[in-house]
Amino acid sequence: MDNSKNGGRVVVTRRRGTALVLTDGAPLQQGPFTLSQTGLTVHGTPSFAEWEKCGSILQQIEGTVQWWIGDWLNFGESAYGEKYRAALEVFGLAKQTLKNFAYVAGQIESSRRRDVVTFSLHAELAALPAAHQEAWLDRIEAEGLRRSALRSAMRLQRRQEQYAVGALPEGYFRVIYADPPWAYNDSGVITANDAYGRAARHYPTMSIGELCALPVRDHVTDDAVLFLWVTAPMLSECWPVIEAWGFTYKTLMVWDKVRTTMVTTSPCGRSCCLSARGAVALLTPRLRCLTAS
Repeated sequence: MDNSKNGGRVVVTRRRGTALVLTDGAPLQQGPFTLSQTGLTVHGTPSFAEWEKCGSILQQIEGTVQWWIGDWLNFGESAYGEKYRAALEVFGLAKQTLKNFAYVAGQIESSRRRDVVTFSLHAELAALPAAHQEAWLDRIEAEGLRRSALRSAMRLQRRQEQYAVGALPEGYFRVIYADPPWAYNDSGVITANDAYGRAARHYPTMSIGELCALPVRDHVTDDAVLFLWVTAPMLSECWPVIEAWGFTYKTLMVWDKVRTTMVTTSPCGRSCCLSARGAVALLTPRLRCLTAS
């Protein structure tokens, strides 16, 4: 974009020619369309091409003005030590809104900004290192991600990094305590693509086959016990995991979640399968409830 003064007016030009002409104190004019602070006025009968061109310009302005304001604020601070006081008078926007514009513009250099990606999506990436910003912007362009999908993808990546499966500890152990990230293969409680109820929305899950493939058997002694936490939907599917890890199921303990909903179909507890191998005696005191919460 090139700004030049010409006879008391500012001409804003783009690569494809003059886009808007702003006369001092007058509305913006684009061909047969006049843009004022309160609306758009049509003069005569514009052709479809003129109407389409005006819409394209409006789209560019709508997706660009946040960058302009953010860069303007940051320049004002560096050049004059002035930032929000003058901006509040000029724009009449909330101070937090202006802060957001300035922060995003300051965090993402113009060379990394994508004209096909909205400002709001750039804002989601502003706190990331530059290399990560580039990677996510590439993915947004390639996959056409919207805000909800981007947030889900970023959340999942953070969880994957946080809960990445590493090497099991060296040595042999008599007690194995496991709370696996069961994969439920459901479509979600609310929506199919970003449901709150889906476990995969909160952490990376593992299938039964992946859990069975973990080399737990290689790290247990001949006489050992396994405490395996299982949610109600997975009770009928956890037996292969127990067997693959080298144990035999013995009994069950229940964490009774007494503060539950009134929906009768909602599971009111979690189960812990006690399994053993070799010469292990499992003592099971007569308790009505192992743990209550």
